[in-house]
Order: sequence, then structure tokens, then C-alpha cells
Amino acid sequence: MVRFGIIGCGAIHHTHLEAIRSAGGVISACCDNDEEKARKTARSEGCSYYTNYKMLIADQTVDVVVILTPHYLHKEMSLAALNGHKHVLCEKPMATTVADAEEIMAAAAKTDKYYHVCYQNRFNPSFLAMEQLISQDLGELQGVKAEVSWNREAAYYADSSWKGTWEKEGGGVLINQAIHTIDAVCRFAGVPQKIKGKIMTSLLEGLIEVEDAAIGTGLINEETKFVLYASNNYAKDASPRITFDYTAGQAVLTNEALWFNNCAMPLEHFERSTVAKEYWGNGHLAVYQALMLRLQGIENHQTKLLATTDAFDSLRVVCGLYESNKKNEWVDLRVPVEYER
Repeated sequence: MVRFGIIGCGAIHHTHLEAIRSAGGVISACCDNDEEKARKTARSEGCSYYTNYKMLIADQTVDVVVILTPHYLHKEMSLAALNGHKHVLCEKPMATTVADAEEIMAAAAKTDKYYHVCYQNRFNPSFLAMEQLISQDLGELQGVKAEVSWNREAAYYADSSWKGTWEKEGGGVLINQAIHTIDAVCRFAGVPQKIKGKIMTSLLEGLIEVEDAAIGTGLINEETKFVLYASNNYAKDASPRITFDYTAGQAVLTNEALWFNNCAMPLEHFERSTVAKEYWGNGHLAVYQALMLRLQGIENHQTKLLATTDAFDSLRVVCGLYESNKKNEWVDLRVPVEYER
């Protein structure tokens, strides 16, 4: 039996609670600085609750600490949990800066506990099919195009004091929404060697500090071009779309489907979360199933999909795009990158 402690009882926590239960885990404690939220979750789950996250980490009934808090708290809480000899599953991003992420990776390397970041889309059947597809000889990868079109209006930001701020969210559409798609690009095509980016605040100008739209251009290697279009200004939340152009043909990947040369590829059966929104990706249950296998000492293809410190790659790209926008120049990701806010 694996016992989980949840830090953060906000919008995403219901998805995690359901996934934990469905995977056979036990929620033994929860925490939120809003006592009413913590009490409500504790009542529904039959667990203890705290308003101080350090007390949850110290709770001996907790094996895994799940961090579902605002971005700026991820580093502090991840370090506290790892140093408190707990396994960690943290919502993305792993941190808001490269330096903070490096601190987490250093702490994780010094402990025998597992550190993971929630990149649930890695478990999508379409993504599994993409892994199989690229194992074949598709020729040279000539280019990758990533498109993220979501809808985030003023009410989304008004509902929270931390969203829409550089200090606490760490950015906008790039670090919050597009980072899953960037993770997929890094896994299936490679981490760009150099990038150039532009960010802007358009429909939400004057309401938020951070960007609601961004474009990026990169070179994954000397032969492979990468372009990114991300916006929170679309009319609805659309599934992100990544196009991979090979000399043998074109693959188009979404959260729900994979096409190669306009032919739909067969997908494996997938047990979906009933709470997660489709455009988020519905792999939360699979994340917890894989995590519980790993904690039982079982390693297989499913556990290899868990994001560990390789979650650093997508954050490095995001921070590189911010740095490029600030300096109005190309950023080489083969050398240390840090965005000074």
C-alpha cells in the first residue's frame, strides 16, 4: 500500500485524488494554507489535514508527497520533501528557473527517494504510438512544428493571486500551458541546440504581467528546424498539435491521435481519468500506476515514461525563449541558460 500526501487543494487536485484512488493508492494526508479547502478534502478522503506543508512532510503515514501548489513553491517544497526522505511527484514545471531546477536535481541525486514531475501526456496512446513510429526508419527529420492554442480569459487569472505574475507563475503560456508540448518535442526530436523567441501580451494586456502568446524558432541540429506557436487567446481549448516532417513522410501528433502520411495510426486501449480535461491530457492514472510499480521495485516500459530530472529539458527551452526575448538574440542551449526576471 502506497500512502500519498497532497500539498495544494486547488483546481487540479481532484484529478490527482481520483487517479491515486483508481491506481490503488491511499490518500493519508492533505495540506492547504486555506484551512477550509484542506478540511473539505480531508473530510471527503477520510484523511488528516494540515495548513503547514512541513507538518505533512513530517507525517510518518506519508510515503509520497504530491506537490500541486503555485509554481514558485515547487522548488522549496520539493527540496523539503526530498530532504525529509519522501518520494516526490511535483506538478509541472519542476521550478520557475534553471538554477532552481538544478538545485532540485542535485538534491534528488543525493537521496534514495524518487523524484518525478507530472508529465501525463507521455502516457497518451498517441504518444506511445509515436514512440513505435520513430523506431522505424523514417529518414531524416527535417522539421518540427508545435502549436498550442488554449483559452485563458481574465476570469482565469482573477481567480488566483499567483497566476499571471512573473514572480509566482514564472511566465505565462510558455511555462504553464506549452511546456507539455515542448516536453514532447524534446523527447521525440531532441532538445534544440539554439533558439530564438518572442513573447507578447495581447488580449490580456493590462490584466496580467506575463505573456499570453509566444513564438519560437530553433535548430534541433544543423539539419532540423523547430518552430513553436503558443497562445492563450483562442476561442476554446484545442488539443496541442505537433507536426514532424521526415524524408519518408509527415507525422501529426495530438493528445488523442497520431497520423502518418494522413493515415490514422492504431492506438492501444487507454483507461482515462474521468476528471481530467481532454486538452490537459488524460494520463494521470497511468502516471500513478507507473509510480506505484516503481515503488514496488518493478521497472518496465511504463515506469520509463515517468518524468524525472529529464523534465529539466523543457524548462531549459522555456527559460531560453524568455532569455532570447529579453536580449533579442539567439540563445545557445548547449551552454548554461538563466533568465533574470
